[in-house]
Amino acid sequence: MKYFGGCDVGSTYTKAIIIDETGKILADTTIRSKMNAQQSAEAAMQEVLDKVGLKTSKDLEYLIGTGYGRNKVPFADENISEISCHAMGVHVTNPDVKAIIDIGGQDVKGISIDTDGTVKNFAMN
Repeated sequence: MKYFGGCDVGSTYTKAIIIDETGKILADTTIRSKMNAQQSAEAAMQEVLDKVGLKTSKDLEYLIGTGYGRNKVPFADENISEISCHAMGVHVTNPDVKAIIDIGGQDVKGISIDTDGTVKNFAMN
């Protein structure tokens, strides 16, 4: 079985998830973000790895880091902005939705999505 992961390091909460190749969620968690974004990412990811029975993030095929602290996810294969992640995630789960409002711990974002899940435009306070 192939496993994939995501780690969203926000200013208030850090989220981590592991899915399989079919997209089934195997484990997820939400923890309060610490002062150190890297420690937050490591703690959240270790929690989901433990739930699935994996030893390290190297056991994952691919891992995306996102959120305010995405550049502090040293084990990520790629870092993608939360704006792009929101757009694609919403598109995959509900392709009819064309606008998103994200109320985060630090800011509020309005995002307009194109028909293929890419960001058309966004605004943020």
